[in-house]
Amino acid sequence: MRNMPLENLIRAKGLWLRVLVVWLLACTFPFFDEVKQYDLRFGIRGTQDTAKQIVIVQFNQDDWTGWHGPNNNLLRSLKEFNVVTDSYFWNPRTWNNLLGRILSQNPQVIGVTFFFNPQLPKPDENLRALTDPHVVWAGQVDSEGRAGLPLMANSYAYNVALVDLQADEDRVLRRFSAPTEPLAHMGIKLSDTRKSEFSHEANPLSGESKLINYRGKRGVFTTVHALDVLQNRIPPAFFKDKIVIIGTGAVDAHLYQTPLGTMTRADVMAQIVDNIISKRWVQRLSPVGCWFYLLVVLLLAVAILVNYPQSMAFVFLLWLCLGTTAFSIWIFDSHYFWIPALSPLVLALIAYVVFIGYQLSLKENQTWRLEQEKRLLSELDQLRNNFVSLISHDLKTPIAKIQAICDRLATGQVSGEVRDGLGLLRKESSELHRYIQSILQVSRLESSGVQVRKEATDLNEVVEKVVGQLKALSDDKRQELHVELEPMFSIEVDGILIHEVVLNLIENAIKYTPNDGKIEVHTQEVDDRVIFDVRDNGPGVPPEDREHLFEKFFRGSAHHSAIKGTGLGLFLVKYFIELHGGEVFLETDVGKGTRVGFTLPLQA
Repeated sequence: MRNMPLENLIRAKGLWLRVLVVWLLACTFPFFDEVKQYDLRFGIRGTQDTAKQIVIVQFNQDDWTGWHGPNNNLLRSLKEFNVVTDSYFWNPRTWNNLLGRILSQNPQVIGVTFFFNPQLPKPDENLRALTDPHVVWAGQVDSEGRAGLPLMANSYAYNVALVDLQADEDRVLRRFSAPTEPLAHMGIKLSDTRKSEFSHEANPLSGESKLINYRGKRGVFTTVHALDVLQNRIPPAFFKDKIVIIGTGAVDAHLYQTPLGTMTRADVMAQIVDNIISKRWVQRLSPVGCWFYLLVVLLLAVAILVNYPQSMAFVFLLWLCLGTTAFSIWIFDSHYFWIPALSPLVLALIAYVVFIGYQLSLKENQTWRLEQEKRLLSELDQLRNNFVSLISHDLKTPIAKIQAICDRLATGQVSGEVRDGLGLLRKESSELHRYIQSILQVSRLESSGVQVRKEATDLNEVVEKVVGQLKALSDDKRQELHVELEPMFSIEVDGILIHEVVLNLIENAIKYTPNDGKIEVHTQEVDDRVIFDVRDNGPGVPPEDREHLFEKFFRGSAHHSAIKGTGLGLFLVKYFIELHGGEVFLETDVGKGTRVGFTLPLQA
């Protein structure tokens, strides 16, 4: 399965079927963890920057009572002394005083989130701050869905805005829905400060539902107490060019549960105004986009699982999970875009379990197939070895007979021409015998290898024996074969294999050195190694052939047809020397000659 080719990956129906099943299952994840994820993001994110022009003025019940004393408004039932409502905070002169002080600092707009019932006593007309066009009074939608106007509504209700907020089924306020009523919502009306007077122009957010981007917990916006304003403890230009929202936390109807805890109506209204002014609404990935995102994560997870070992795949999957989580948090913090964070983690876990099982089944099947192939290859290898051995044995017998006949006839009374022919025939049969021996050795190497049987061997003795064996070959080419052997102790080697190595090297030198050439054979002992080398004044080895010289069946292009050979001699030399822990070396200069040999360690 590892490094599976593209065409095999496309044909892997079992793989893609599992991808489809896991992806269809993953498409249901966002519907289960959506709400909890969304609420958790705000807790992880922490406090954010807010619009500086928004200021909240909070009424405190104790401060109100201390400022006015007991409120004896007969229109309120006595139970309202225990259950505080908006009407508790109605006092025209106090409101005129409060609004007048704020208006004197030239704010952009003032939003009052209290709904004062129109049945309350009408204020005096000389309390002009109550009717100032920069003040927006809260209206509410009644049980029948009609807009209820407050006490201070003007003739066309231009100074009225709705303050109703709709929570989700779990009573947590996450969304802002702009009403389709003729009256605008307080959040929208406070945000539109470009007009000197408020009107009922078409609301661009009408009918839309937006996810509120909460900038922090309660108190994230600049907040002052109404008592501080009434007692003139606010700096002179504190409210200049500000959007002022007046509310309270003493009335239960003003309290809302949000992802960041309990907030007052004024706090929530400030959050909505901030979202509208700064265009910070949270954008949510559509269901189709979410499914596509999970598909991309799944494909990445599958690519990791099918291309890497299990341990590495587990680490890479952890990185993938950390990457998707970090990306989800970053894009939410920086661009207010919400995408699932838990769903990719669950998806990666399921993919790991499913596809590790799939890989195990594939490996089990692959192991079975390899066993079958191994058995078949073993049988074929045995058949080949038997065939080569049989053919080689059948060839060596007639070759031996040919050589014996040639030797017997050559000793008889024959003409010089016949004697030369017999010598040539015996020479060619010897070459054929060498070819067969080389093929048998390579066949033995490829089938079961060569067992090294080390024993104390005199390298100089081996060299002298080989030189005596090849002396006739060099004499035929009138070559000068000079041997210089340094006295040395015996070494632990396989004498038969070393004899084969020395024979190949000296024979190659004789073959590739022209007539009347010179060949030198040396042995010496340096430090803890013995060195054997053969030097000739032949044509040398071209640069393009040097790196392939010890490869099996390789022959130099310059001598491919001029000199007979199998291309196995140097391959066997390198193999046998490395079996003994030695090294083969080659030094050559085109047109001047070649030095080739090996080094062997004195100690096994």
